[in-house]
Amino acid sequence: MQKSHPSGAPPCAVARPRVKPLLALNLCLMGLALFGPALLPAPNARSVIVIPRPFGPDAATIVAQAQGFILRTGMAGALLARGDAPDFVLRLYANGALMVLDGKALEGCAS
Repeated sequence: MQKSHPSGAPPCAVARPRVKPLLALNLCLMGLALFGPALLPAPNARSVIVIPRPFGPDAATIVAQAQGFILRTGMAGALLARGDAPDFVLRLYANGALMVLDGKALEGCAS
């Protein structure tokens, strides 16, 4: 015999709290708030990781249009690039970059 909920509702009709998805979402948001700013480049950064939009121009085209040069290619179309203009990061976004991350950690690997 199946046990029923004290309210008399059948077992499958009892609403269960969604604790795990909310906990996971909370942890992701906290991680992003804590570590996200560390990944973003300074406005005048010279070496950055360029991630292109899925259906937009490729990262090499974006870097060329922003007057930068490629230091190293990466996975999924992303690459490490360098530009000497003070507004290099803004130029990358203006030319179609989805995301621009700080490239200091990978800069030593490019030489």
